[in-house]
Amino acid sequence: MKKVLLIAPYFVPRRRVGSLRPFKFAIHLKKFGYQPVILTIANPGSEMTPKERDLLQGIEIIEIESPFDRTISVSSNKPEHTRIKQSSPVLDWMDKQTPMDSWIYLFLAKYYSIRKSVQYIKPELIWATGDPWSSLWLGEKLAVYFNVPFVADFRDPWTLSKIQLRSRSSFSFGTDMEIEKRIIQSADKVIFTAILTEYLYSNHYHLPEEKTATIYNSFVAALSEKNSKNDWNVSVDPNDLNMIFFGRFRRLSPVTSILNALKILRAKNPEAANRIKIHSFGMPDEENITTIRESSLEINFIFHEPVKPEMKDQVLKHADILLLSTSSERDNIIPAKLWDYLSVHTPIFSIAPNPEVGDIIMRSKAGVQVHPGEEAEIADLLESFSQEKMNSRETLFMPESELPDRDIYEAVQTTKQLASIFDELLANAR
Repeated sequence: MKKVLLIAPYFVPRRRVGSLRPFKFAIHLKKFGYQPVILTIANPGSEMTPKERDLLQGIEIIEIESPFDRTISVSSNKPEHTRIKQSSPVLDWMDKQTPMDSWIYLFLAKYYSIRKSVQYIKPELIWATGDPWSSLWLGEKLAVYFNVPFVADFRDPWTLSKIQLRSRSSFSFGTDMEIEKRIIQSADKVIFTAILTEYLYSNHYHLPEEKTATIYNSFVAALSEKNSKNDWNVSVDPNDLNMIFFGRFRRLSPVTSILNALKILRAKNPEAANRIKIHSFGMPDEENITTIRESSLEINFIFHEPVKPEMKDQVLKHADILLLSTSSERDNIIPAKLWDYLSVHTPIFSIAPNPEVGDIIMRSKAGVQVHPGEEAEIADLLESFSQEKMNSRETLFMPESELPDRDIYEAVQTTKQLASIFDELLANAR
């Protein structure tokens, strides 16, 4: 069994989208001859679910203890995205000047102890995922030191992203550009989660075809828990058109397009608009909740407490439609929710700019996609969905009686792709 070090600053039980990709790889790599060891940042106060613990049995997890964590507050027993981030003028200024992200200070301070742990493990290959982008910096540095192949996993665009999630100084952004270029040149393989992101980077950095690959995110069938005792104990009115957005509205997944479409529909057909209920999980961020309240459409939105991953199927089965929504500026990414949605046969209404998402939905016969800017078309579709719900038509959203096999999007298959890349790199290294 060949050892591979997976550097994943965010890993379960940390409840962030970035924690799921390395988790899904880790639980299946043994099937393909690789013993993963996880290097992650400790998240005190959070616990894995019993199912997660079971799936991770026999996998070593090295936790880096941190004296600071700006992603959480003292109330660490709350879901991470509901916590208030620690902030002060000094910390905000430092954050603006810091290349990559503030985790770099932790990795610099703990580098020699991390290196000692890695030396004991003796990995034959190192894989690191970003963001946080300092993870890729650490992965490259360790791979060079131990002279092993390095795989850089870009879950999103870094410096080529149209959306910058934090205020940056010209110094820190310029440094990021230099570090990103060095990491891409140094890595033996650069992996992306969308083909359009791979094209973006390949063209920008003039990368040879063999240097890059796309491995989609995935769903984990083993995480589904259909035991009735875990049913989602929420009353959903069956007379409404219940649309589930399995997340919360925020800057990267704004409410704007669906909200503006509802405004158009309300003016045109108030009854159809009132029938629509959009369920989401966790309170929207400040900008999105303000937008909802100022629209006078709060009646259309229902906010629920976040649920554990095993409850996904129990929640999604209450939906008439699954809503996928992302910023119009994110035209080369695939929202992670898509893969959760593809694990069930509830129809998907995608409001996203990336045509790759629409292609996947079309090939899977899973639903329809509209660009976020086509608000009048979104309103027309919402009206038709609402009218057909009123008429109790069973086939309105999913007329196909036979659906394609979606197991190609299951985590076993994506892990097989990753293991094949590992095999190739190790063969070439000999």
